[in-house]
Amino acid sequence: MGKPTLSCPVRVRCDTLHYHLHSQCRCGFNHEKGSKGCGSNMKAKFVKEKALSFLLAFPAVILLLAFLSIILFIGIKGLPAVNWKMLTTSVQKGGIFESIVGTLYLLAGTLLIATPLGVATAVYLVEYAPKGRVNRIITQALNNLAGVPSIVFGLFGYVFFCRFLGLGISLLSGWLTLTCMVLPIIVRGSQEALRMVPKSFREAAEALGAPKWRVIKDVVLPTATPGLATSTILGVSRVAGETAAILFTCSVFLMKGLPSTPFQPVMVLTYQLYTLLVASPSVSFDRAFAMALVLLGVVVILNIFAYLMRVHYRKKWKW
Repeated sequence: MGKPTLSCPVRVRCDTLHYHLHSQCRCGFNHEKGSKGCGSNMKAKFVKEKALSFLLAFPAVILLLAFLSIILFIGIKGLPAVNWKMLTTSVQKGGIFESIVGTLYLLAGTLLIATPLGVATAVYLVEYAPKGRVNRIITQALNNLAGVPSIVFGLFGYVFFCRFLGLGISLLSGWLTLTCMVLPIIVRGSQEALRMVPKSFREAAEALGAPKWRVIKDVVLPTATPGLATSTILGVSRVAGETAAILFTCSVFLMKGLPSTPFQPVMVLTYQLYTLLVASPSVSFDRAFAMALVLLGVVVILNIFAYLMRVHYRKKWKW
């Protein structure tokens, strides 16, 4: 017969603080002498927590390393070829000035068209639409639209906007096509931002006699501005690197100057990079990496701008 195992004579959970100070629980049983004391249980829990935190942090570290590796690789390859002359010279002279400005034109127009449509749709779904079949149908349609491949958007834009509506290969066709792509992202992000507004804000404004549209205009939208701005800019930065959607709708490889009207085509960095790597007989990888670095810089700047706007408005509308 082995030595009997000690156990606590009273079925009371040990007070952790009391155990650490006196190594004895309130029942008088000394847990340091017990074979299954609080110390061993706490140590096992501590080990499990550490192991779980490591397992959860490991994918995040891998993702961060992958992101930094891409940035460093493109930076090392492309930075030597990036210079002021390249950024400010026309495409005919070996620069990418028109492509940079054309990309900004494309993103700005998409932002101006998609933002009011996306925010208005989100306001309707959150504030006005009954919680029934119509709301579910619209939400499901947006979810399905977000999963459509970009090449399908490009084909749709070419057939509907360029051919059926007669807009041709133009900046306007690209704006409308990219708006269809980015709209689900803006709507879902705007919905979450509107739902984050405390219900008490709405109730207080309604108690003062304000009509619903005034409550939305003067209370809900200003309070939700950080989330609305962030979702909009992140949505537009999402399409900044799209090639398939603009391949048939708005972009050309070479044209003289910048478009003077929305009905003219435009040179875009992504299409220039695609053509340089795929369609050109002689590939200049230095130039390709330089264009990729500039495009990456545009996306990073948009994301930083979204973060700064969110921080600014959160401080302004802090409650």
